[in-house]
Amino acid sequence: MYFKKNNYKFKNNELKKYINEFYSLYKKRPIKHNKGGMYFGNMFGLFCLLKKIKPKHVIESGVYKGQTSWLIEKVLPKTKILSIDPDLSKRIYISKKIKYSTIDFKYQNFTNIPKDTLVFFDDHQNQIDRLIQAKWIGIKYVVFDDNYAVGEGDFYTLKHAYHQKGYSHPLTVRNMIKSSLIFFIMMFKKKFFNNYYFSTDVLKSRFRDQLPNKFDFFNVKKNIQIYLEFPPIFKKRNQNSIKSILSNNDKKKFDLSDKELTSHSSVTFIKLK
Repeated sequence: MYFKKNNYKFKNNELKKYINEFYSLYKKRPIKHNKGGMYFGNMFGLFCLLKKIKPKHVIESGVYKGQTSWLIEKVLPKTKILSIDPDLSKRIYISKKIKYSTIDFKYQNFTNIPKDTLVFFDDHQNQIDRLIQAKWIGIKYVVFDDNYAVGEGDFYTLKHAYHQKGYSHPLTVRNMIKSSLIFFIMMFKKKFFNNYYFSTDVLKSRFRDQLPNKFDFFNVKKNIQIYLEFPPIFKKRNQNSIKSILSNNDKKKFDLSDKELTSHSSVTFIKLK
């Protein structure tokens, strides 16, 4: 899905060249089993985009164990990095060169950020909202991890919006009990503490429903100059519509599990006008 021809589209021979360089780097990754985080395929997409754009400032929203923080730092050692996560306690990789924050992206002070700043969202928040926030702040380069197709994922993505399907977040009994308890505690504090501010962000992070809206994506489309979905390195089963970079016969060249090699959830690059 491209809006126009652009200088950010990768040629297949260029990607094959990058794979060898990336694989050598990936073998040195600090977290060998990054369950819940990014794997080989998605990290390769981010790697290529960082190499292509070379931003002077990178904002990472969603840190988890710190694997992508490490990647950004290795690819762009002179770049200023801000890594944001409401819970930084799960980090395994921690760098003194990176500035960390628990304040959400939309509440940060971005009054003096460089024009070529890139923001990478891997925080499982509404991607249309994140795109609007980036545009408002003045950021032109946006990368989304996990741009899930309709019927997939655990939050509202660009693809959900594009196909006008909305998103219904399934609830477990455990989730219902925990969410109800959080809501009750917040209401209690609101009632008895004068300086307490009720945060709807906390509830939105737990209830991610989005009603189908045929104008949601097209209202932001006019602000998008380039839309590029990164291809998978290898095909998964039943993924015939997506052309992979390598054939499955090339898997033997990599000392990685099949899960690592076929990891793909449509890393998406957007350049805003």
